[in-house]
Amino acid sequence: MNKLDIAISNSKHSKPYYHKIIIDLLVQLTTSGKYRSLTSFKQSSDKLTAEQKETLKRYTDSIICMLEIGMAFHEIKEFLSESETRA
Repeated sequence: MNKLDIAISNSKHSKPYYHKIIIDLLVQLTTSGKYRSLTSFKQSSDKLTAEQKETLKRYTDSIICMLEIGMAFHEIKEFLSESETRA
């Protein structure tokens, strides 16, 4: 298991669908909303650019930290969406 999987499963808010919604959020943030889910991204022929890979890493690290401090999905999404708006 990778760090994100462990953080999701250890989250006090973890539900069976948590992994999917967090991964989909990462896809949305990384692709600036072009794709709404991992499934839609995989179905496209697009590949992540080097910049998007770095963005994905930053968001993943942030989400891991937020899960570890006990934030719920809606709090994480709100925080990262506001951060994206300010950037």
